[in-house]
Amino acid sequence: MRRIALLVVLLLGFAAPALAQDQASPSGTYRGQVTSGGTLAPSVLTFLPERRGGCYHIVDATAGPYDGQLSDGVALGGGLYRFTWSDKFGVGSVTFAFLAGGSGFSGKWYFADRFAGVWLGKRAEGEAMACKPVPVASLN
Repeated sequence: MRRIALLVVLLLGFAAPALAQDQASPSGTYRGQVTSGGTLAPSVLTFLPERRGGCYHIVDATAGPYDGQLSDGVALGGGLYRFTWSDKFGVGSVTFAFLAGGSGFSGKWYFADRFAGVWLGKRAEGEAMACKPVPVASLN
């Protein structure tokens, strides 16, 4: 019985760091593109793990530049994370799949539970974007 208990403790000891590592929130700044207004637009996104979210800046050729926020971050396992996005155009969800080591991601974002576009990014080393409060569309 003692051997089984020791084996369980050892297995959990080795598994816990791996599970914790997968559950770590993304952090840092990423440059890429996001579907906005039906076309791919340049974007900068900063993840703030202490806020379980972050912020983004998008330069839409039609609508002009705008800022938004990510919140309610949840680790889904296997490098997948889901967030709520919000900006002056509305609120929805986005799921990001990160490459090993966090060097980049690909994502799908949704508006009113309908697929709205893709979001792609690569880590921007040495860059940081300050997150600021942004106007958010009414949920009414």
